[in-house]
Amino acid sequence: MKSRASEVFVGRVLELRELEQALDAVRAGRGATVLVAGDAGIGKTRLASELARRARESGFEVLIGRSIDLVGTELPYQPFVDALRPLGEPRQLDRSTGSQRRVFEDTLALLTDRAAHTPVLLVLEDLHWADTSTLDLVVFLAHNVDNRRLLLLVTYRADEPSSAERMRQLAEGVRRSAAEIGLVLGPLEEEELAALLAAHADAPLPASLTDAIVARAEGNPFFAEELVAAAAHESGELPLRLRDLLLQRVSRLDGPTQSLLQLAAAVGRDVAYSLLCTTATLTERDVRTSLRHAVEHGVLVADQATGSFRFRHSLLAEAIYATILPGEREELHARLADALARDGAPPAELALHWAAAGRSAEALSASIEAARQAEAVCGLAEARAHLERVLELWASVPAAAELARLDLAELCSWTAELASRTGAAPRALELARRTVELVGESNPLRAATAHERLASYLFENGEYDAGLAADRRAVDLVPSHPPSPERASVLAALAAGLMLVWRHDESLAVCEQALAVARAVGAGVPELHALGVLGIDLAYLGRGDEGVAELRLALELAERSGDPIALDRTYAHLTDVLTMLGRPRESARLAEAALEELREYSIDETTLVSNWIEALIASGDWDEAERVSRAALRAMTGSYPHHLLFVRADLEAGRGDFGEARAHFEAARSNLEGLDFAMAWYDAFVAELDLWERRWADAEEKVRDGLARARSRETAQIRIRLCAVGLRAQAELAAFARARRDPDAVRDRLDRSRKLRAAARRAAASAAPVTPNADGWRALAEAEYERARDVARPDLWAAAAVAWERLERPPRAAYCRWRQAEALVAAGASRAESEEPLRDAYSVAVRIGARPLAAELELLARGARLDLESPNVRAADERQNMEELLGLTPREAEILTLVARGLTNREIAATLVISVSTASVHVSHILRKLDARNRREAAAIMHRLSPPHVEPPGFEA
Repeated sequence: MKSRASEVFVGRVLELRELEQALDAVRAGRGATVLVAGDAGIGKTRLASELARRARESGFEVLIGRSIDLVGTELPYQPFVDALRPLGEPRQLDRSTGSQRRVFEDTLALLTDRAAHTPVLLVLEDLHWADTSTLDLVVFLAHNVDNRRLLLLVTYRADEPSSAERMRQLAEGVRRSAAEIGLVLGPLEEEELAALLAAHADAPLPASLTDAIVARAEGNPFFAEELVAAAAHESGELPLRLRDLLLQRVSRLDGPTQSLLQLAAAVGRDVAYSLLCTTATLTERDVRTSLRHAVEHGVLVADQATGSFRFRHSLLAEAIYATILPGEREELHARLADALARDGAPPAELALHWAAAGRSAEALSASIEAARQAEAVCGLAEARAHLERVLELWASVPAAAELARLDLAELCSWTAELASRTGAAPRALELARRTVELVGESNPLRAATAHERLASYLFENGEYDAGLAADRRAVDLVPSHPPSPERASVLAALAAGLMLVWRHDESLAVCEQALAVARAVGAGVPELHALGVLGIDLAYLGRGDEGVAELRLALELAERSGDPIALDRTYAHLTDVLTMLGRPRESARLAEAALEELREYSIDETTLVSNWIEALIASGDWDEAERVSRAALRAMTGSYPHHLLFVRADLEAGRGDFGEARAHFEAARSNLEGLDFAMAWYDAFVAELDLWERRWADAEEKVRDGLARARSRETAQIRIRLCAVGLRAQAELAAFARARRDPDAVRDRLDRSRKLRAAARRAAASAAPVTPNADGWRALAEAEYERARDVARPDLWAAAAVAWERLERPPRAAYCRWRQAEALVAAGASRAESEEPLRDAYSVAVRIGARPLAAELELLARGARLDLESPNVRAADERQNMEELLGLTPREAEILTLVARGLTNREIAATLVISVSTASVHVSHILRKLDARNRREAAAIMHRLSPPHVEPPGFEA
């Protein structure tokens, strides 16, 4: 054999060129993160190894860590521990820190210190097996490497179904940084694969064999190597299954070597030579002999720097592990666990080996300790996985409670809390019900806590009536005298439940009781909970300024407490209130900043994300709402899913994706049955969808159903919206009746319209003190009523548009401008007068992608012979031209026009209603795509693309 293929590097010319450019940038102080994705065996490790070789030769310090396939997802930060070990004991990964932020910042500080002396290449391989905390740390570093001499290179499988969603979230998080390079490795070309085979073989391969292997391997270099290796021993006959090939290669080794390989496969990671010597049933001399055979046959690869061995490919380890028989497997894992325990291995690693060995007691103890350590560094998903294993083992361990230092009820409660915090609401509810059963009511205070937690998980799952019942039972179980923290806690929880079902009067009264008790006994946690509920109640009862003040106080206390759940809950309350108070842009900015702050904690943020999307839709940033909602849907959990489904469907309806919108509305409805206020919202949303689909009668029916459900004082803001939507339906149905020359039907429609207008006025009178949005709906209802009467009132439509603009809702204003233009045409106004609102509406519709509205405006323009062309429309055409020629996204093309006008990032953020950091990220991506050194070069490129007869957007003659 001339040389092993693993030592030969072929192809990947473009990828290597881009990576070497990244090394050059790092030397100059511009760090970056590289994501290398690809199928198993496609060459990710070879590419990383080749880059590492070149980096070392050019003076880089190279640090390499790999994920463990059997324990990787449960061992927090394991790849970083391996990579940073050459730098000494990694204090920043000490499990006792208690703060994931501290872990992240200390890791960054260590790498920054190292990079100050010499540029650093940090390679993390096989992150599809990594734990959630490791992935979060990668994203954190990606957002902080841009001004450091540090290149972070990450590899992961793209063909691993079990980790596909986690890898998508990793890629999305890294892409939002200002310094990301994404490489997706595809199959090698036939010529490249043939070159690899030629390098691998001792003698030239027959062309027929080369062609057959190339065809069979389909561009995968690892598969090709295995095929050619097997062909050398099978007279050119190719096996049908790769696994068979892998095992055939192993079968050529002697018995002791195969046994040693089974032991290595059971380790589930790079295996240290010392561990093999300790656990193998061979003498050290025989271990060395077997390892040499395994290396020479290309099964194992030796790492001289670390004194360890690893399989050439993880699939090879998996295939070998599958050959271990029952009984043998338990014995191997027991030996490994004993040896690892003597060496002080972390509990997370020990737990899996003890469990695989059938040693339930040891596995239970190790899993409990592993869960505690993982939770201490905010590895919540990993902690929950360990506890789920403890639950599986509990019945088989006689002294389980003594070993775990907690009883089964406490275990169920702990696991339920972690399930809730990581978005597994149905599992949290299941465990909470079990906790209530186990606790009973012999200890009233403990029973009350169990019922309180059960209530919160019931609400998360949409079981509101049951949640309120559980909260009331918790209150009944705690005596009112003497005052106690437990009494404050259950009262705060009941107030929160009442608030969730819009019974704000009742909630406020209970909330005030909770605050009084909490302050009397100095109970900070229930006080913080009650403060957030108080803010919501005050705002929804018409005391908006007071509510916002209480919520900002709650936010200050939550930040001081460092409790991520309290932070998330308070941010969710405040963003909801701001949108309700007609301040969606402020709400969107706050939600974005809050999610950035909370990102490190690995908790479920469905409600806060939904509030962000709602504010983005309201304020007209539909491209960002599209991106955020699409990502949120893919990551949707079982906690409060209906709000996310609502806002996504609302966006889809506005953009003309009617089928998807209806499907999401129906999915949301399944969580709302029996909850009148929520079903009234559903009716309002779906009625608007019906209107865009010209299903006027269906819309009328939905409005009627919604009004029947929204009868309370608190739901006045829902009623005013329903009335406005219902009047739009009546206007269409009245027009249809006139077209059929049916005077009786016209009179009926006008009678219904009068009743709806009267209801709208009553609802507006009740809702106006609570939300200024009522003014917009009232103005819209008045204008729709006149349209139902077939009276052209452009002044009413203009007033409605102004109202919505004042409320920071350009999509609603654009609808009113359409109707204003329509009324002007009907009233015989001049073309110039009619075109002004038409163009305003069309500009907004095009910018936000409101296709149904744009189509209606184009129809009106054709029918009335109006000109839709405007400077804004031409600018949109130019942006489309830039998108096609330069590969920019629509948002990037829009931002480039503002860069060309000389706007700063802060000015761009204010213009487009985005955060400054988001604007900065977009500008960085634009400069990289254009290969421009600065903003001036980027502007020059844009100007060169502008058509000669059109001035660059935003410039005046």
